[in-house]
Amino acid sequence: MSKILLISDFVSRGKIAGNMMEPVLSYSGHDVFFLPSALISNNFSKGKVAIFDTTDYIKNSLKVWQELGFDFDLIFLGYINDMKQKNIIFSYLESLEKKPLIILDPIMGDNGSLYKGVDEEKINIYKEFLDIADITMPNITEANFLALDNFNELKSISKNYIITSLNDENGYYNLAIGNDIKKIYYKRIDHNFAGTGDLLDALFINYYLKTSDFNLSNKLASDKIYEILSKQKRDHPDDIEIYIEEYLYILDNGGNFAR
Repeated sequence: MSKILLISDFVSRGKIAGNMMEPVLSYSGHDVFFLPSALISNNFSKGKVAIFDTTDYIKNSLKVWQELGFDFDLIFLGYINDMKQKNIIFSYLESLEKKPLIILDPIMGDNGSLYKGVDEEKINIYKEFLDIADITMPNITEANFLALDNFNELKSISKNYIITSLNDENGYYNLAIGNDIKKIYYKRIDHNFAGTGDLLDALFINYYLKTSDFNLSNKLASDKIYEILSKQKRDHPDDIEIYIEEYLYILDNGGNFAR
């Protein structure tokens, strides 16, 4: 069992962000702390949202946890609300004596465009986190805005990257960049789902903690998400929300951990 800290937004309506990741990782046997970077009423795709800033709560929680001697094996960074939050989290990470694995998913945009409300400050926030993240998991749109689109150059850096949502003549794939560059092809379902990136984050973390194999964990996560989404579409063909608790049993089907 690994102790994991998720720093991401809490969305009251919908299984996305931390609400998607926490049940997957808890079901898989990990001790999960979820520190919300914002309380958000619903998915931004609805066109109108209410947002409650949690910066003071983050600052106080991290202070208390240090006083209590809590430490983590892995810290996941997702949605970060503003520069003040970034500074608090950054200082906390730099102060840790026991260095956790840090995984960053920069929540900025998709399909070639930034999300509404994402500005230059937000881009700079994530650029600063790139320096301390061990593994960064942007989609190709976010990679472009963060200047992570020179893949051969990334290979020369002693960090790992997963660039998602690419395609070529052979199909759709995620790009795993570590000591080498590997295309991880996956089957794509023709349906709009909310929270697929968050689900991929959680599945990758689960398999990486089991195997310590970067490329294998990418492949297992890609295969498992297809299995989950196939059953979701079969059972709820008109819904975009992934009812993740309904399909957690699929994680028990294992996977081939052979290298």
